[in-house]
Amino acid sequence: MITDAGTAEERARYTGLETRALSERTLERTIGDNAALIADLTDLLQLEFDALPAYTVAIAGLRRPDLRETLTSFRADHERHVRDLSAHIRRLGGFPLALPHLPTGLLKLGVQMAGLPGGDRTVLLAFVSNEWQSQEKYARYAARPYPPELAALVQRHAADEARHYAWACGALEGMGCGADTPVGRATQAFARVHGTTADTIEALGRGAIE
Repeated sequence: MITDAGTAEERARYTGLETRALSERTLERTIGDNAALIADLTDLLQLEFDALPAYTVAIAGLRRPDLRETLTSFRADHERHVRDLSAHIRRLGGFPLALPHLPTGLLKLGVQMAGLPGGDRTVLLAFVSNEWQSQEKYARYAARPYPPELAALVQRHAADEARHYAWACGALEGMGCGADTPVGRATQAFARVHGTTADTIEALGRGAIE
C-alpha cells in the first residue's frame, strides 16, 4: 500500500509538472504570436499618426469649403482608426505607441506642407502622394490571415484608405490633373518612390518593435 501510494503521488507530481510545462509552452507561443500581431498593429497605428498632422495641414491649406469638409470627414476616419487599433493592441497585451514613424512621418508632413503655396490643386497632389502609401500598406495588411475579428478591423480600415485615395484622384481629375495627364503621371511616379522608400524605412522600425 505504501508503495502504491508513493507511486500514485509520484505520478500525480509528474503529471502536474507536465501540465505546467505544457501551459508555459502554450503561453510562450501565445506571447510570440501576439508580439507579431502587436508589431503589425503598431505599424498601422504609427501610419495613422503620420497621417493626422498632414491632414491638419491639408485642411488648413484648402480654399474650397467642400474639399475641406471632405478631408475633415476623412480625418475623423483616421481618428477612429487610432481608437480601434489602440484598443486592439491593449487587448493583445501591448501598449499603443502614440507616435508617428520616424523619420518618415516628418517627411510626409513636409510633402504636404510643400503643397500649400499652390492652392487646392497642389494640396491635393501632395495629399495623393502621401495617401498612396497608406492605401497600399493597408491593402497588404488586409490580405494577411489574421484572426477573424482583427481581419475584419484591418479590412474596414483598408476600405477607408482606398476610398480616401479614390476620392482624391477623382478630385484631381476634375481639376485637370488626372492620372493620364503629365502632372498626374509625375505625381504617381513620385508617390511610388516616396511610398516605397517610406515602406523600407518603416519595416526596419517594425522589426525593432517585434
